[in-house]
Amino acid sequence: MSAACAAATGILAGAGSFSPDRSEVLRYLGHRGQELGPELEGRLSAVMARAAAEVRPRWVWRACPVTPGPEGFVVGGTGLVLPGRSMEVLLGDARAVALLAVTCGPGPDAVAARDASRDPVGALVYDACAIDLVEQGADACNDAVDAWAAARGLVPTRRYSPGYGDLPLSVQPALLEALDAGRRLGVTLTESLLMVPMKSVTAVVGIGPA
Repeated sequence: MSAACAAATGILAGAGSFSPDRSEVLRYLGHRGQELGPELEGRLSAVMARAAAEVRPRWVWRACPVTPGPEGFVVGGTGLVLPGRSMEVLLGDARAVALLAVTCGPGPDAVAARDASRDPVGALVYDACAIDLVEQGADACNDAVDAWAAARGLVPTRRYSPGYGDLPLSVQPALLEALDAGRRLGVTLTESLLMVPMKSVTAVVGIGPA
């Protein structure tokens, strides 16, 4: 393993201010190209502007050495093991793995709870905006990982989240603990391993030779 990957970076934090992407918001709403009309267009624009002003994704990430083990890939310096065929494909040539956690905080959940009955359309649009914004935050965090890898002459893989493929949600507690995400971001887990706040994302990125 190269010296560049032998030591973890420590936990790095970031935050961003983004604007919802109209096409992505409509996609999350299940829009299929129907005419919205001026009233709905105005409503959409107003809710998107509100979400841009109120929702600010925050993230933490950490790069750690990774080695294959009998139960999966062992993430050095943590209690995390990443099992499954998906990780064999993603991390087969990796020298390190970046762990990511991103959240929009409790605000979108509070808006959904408050507005679901009195303004269901607005609540749905706001929720779709928050989904897009947390993904934009994940992209920004991923960009930081990519830059870290490039500075060391290494190449990142694509981002992969627990719950996809055969990477189980059971890795979530150790992943969040490795990032101190409860203290740093306020992200916790339910008994069924779903994240709270709901607009939160975790992921791993392999980092290896060109």
